[in-house]
Amino acid sequence: MIERTSIVAYVNELLRIHDYSDSSTNGLQVEGSELVNKIITSVSASVELFEKAVAAQAQMIIVHHGILWEKESRVVKGGLKKRLEILLANQMNLLAYHLPLDGHEELGNNAVAAGALHLRDLQRFADVGWMGNITPVPFDQFLDQVKGLYQSEPLTFAYGPHRVERVGICSGGAQRSIVEAIDRGLDVYVTGECSEATMHLAQEGGIHFIAAGHYATERPGIQALGTHLQKKFDLQVEYIDVPNPI
Repeated sequence: MIERTSIVAYVNELLRIHDYSDSSTNGLQVEGSELVNKIITSVSASVELFEKAVAAQAQMIIVHHGILWEKESRVVKGGLKKRLEILLANQMNLLAYHLPLDGHEELGNNAVAAGALHLRDLQRFADVGWMGNITPVPFDQFLDQVKGLYQSEPLTFAYGPHRVERVGICSGGAQRSIVEAIDRGLDVYVTGECSEATMHLAQEGGIHFIAAGHYATERPGIQALGTHLQKKFDLQVEYIDVPNPI
């Protein structure tokens, strides 16, 4: 058993939560049991996830998308009430790490993806993302690599060059950063979501745009964090997938 406070302090420092201005409350969101033997990790908080964590006999849940956001209502009703009932009734700790888990240089969603796609000469892109170079390949071949990484069927606007070399990645809902991708001369921009204006921006900017799914592009970081914590604290850590097509 490990003390809750030790885990929270370690992850807060590891992910440098105070370096980010975020709409999410990063770190501990709901206090539960003082001692932790098993951690569940997942992308997003939900009643379904919390019920599965209880069934798995965990004492802590760590997610990318938590339940406390700046612009959401503070009224405890509906889904929020159901979520809190489960957490409090079962003495379950809930931790959430939003932008810090997108931006981390090793365990972040974008760092893990950049490594898997063999980007080199990395530079920061879109605040929490990364851009870099790959060995030039046909775009279709690169797209297959993206599909394999995220296990999704992306929405793609293929308006860039036949062979691609300069790639930018920013997980989640970062479709507006296509403007920065064009300005910085990228061949491909990979993110999670798409907006109505994206297609024309890609076409007019001569860039390949890949929306691989908000949920899909934010699995790598939480999984990497779970693996790290399992080694660090010698705890049981289980990733629970609650698929979301968005």
